[in-house]
Amino acid sequence: MSFRVLLRLLIAGWLLAVAAVPALAAPGKVIVGTYINKMNEVSFKDSKFSLDFYVWFRWKPEGELAEYKPLESMELINGRIESKTSVVEKKIGDLNYASARITATIFKNWALETFPFDSHRVQVHMEDSQFVDSALVFEPDIANSRLGDEIGLPGWVLSGFQAQATQKVYKSNYGDSSLPTDALSTYSRLTFGMDMARAGLGSAIKLLSTVVFATLVSFVAFGIRPVDVDPRFGLGVGALFAVAASAFVVASTVPESALLTVADQMHMIAMGFIFASVVQSAISLKWDEAGEEAKWKRSDRICIVLFPAAFLLWTGWLIFKAFH
Repeated sequence: MSFRVLLRLLIAGWLLAVAAVPALAAPGKVIVGTYINKMNEVSFKDSKFSLDFYVWFRWKPEGELAEYKPLESMELINGRIESKTSVVEKKIGDLNYASARITATIFKNWALETFPFDSHRVQVHMEDSQFVDSALVFEPDIANSRLGDEIGLPGWVLSGFQAQATQKVYKSNYGDSSLPTDALSTYSRLTFGMDMARAGLGSAIKLLSTVVFATLVSFVAFGIRPVDVDPRFGLGVGALFAVAASAFVVASTVPESALLTVADQMHMIAMGFIFASVVQSAISLKWDEAGEEAKWKRSDRICIVLFPAAFLLWTGWLIFKAFH
């Protein structure tokens, strides 16, 4: 047998072996779209919000997706479905179509460092509980997905809708003994969401006006003679209680954490300035009792300008930093 004939036989054998190996099936593609109707019940305290939206799926019913029921196997990774209504299931040519209106509670760890001058990116993470990404991949229906015309949320501006599909890897086999204990599970994830921005400064003004004006009122004490103890010290003590009450109101709107928001920092600064003003009043009273009238008058003239200016500059810098 010649070398050329042998080479031909080897090539033919290799081609037959390759043809005998089954090709890996491509994962089924599922087009997913969302239309957000409303967002309500936003709760920073409970780290959640409520969302009302439509979701729809289009796919070819072939292979592993022949009996696919997306409205039954879909799950919200960062929330729970409260209700599912307006269910539609039908054929569109060679595609299957399913849609429903969903009311869901979404859980979110809010970034509140700049509260109440904050803005947020809210997202919903959706996966299929039945198929891994080797069998199913999501693709967002960008052309038809958007925010609804009546999505307005009091106090907020909602915009910047986005949707994207990614892979999510879980470092577990979820107890499936047919897989190695160190196996990874990979699922296709559809993420959609929008931006939330404060609609003006109205809420911040209402929340922080008490702390600002109460602190400024405490500085009026520098215009009262030290011997008039009741009004001189009463202004500072009253302002301190007002700021403490304001701090309690702010704390009731945000979750408990070690994080200091802009509002928390403003309250701490205000308490520090009020305490300093009371200490200065006590010093002025000592000077007055010692007959050193010139000292307390000069100190009061300086403090009645310095304290308000320093307080307003410091709080103004905090607000400026929150927007940058």
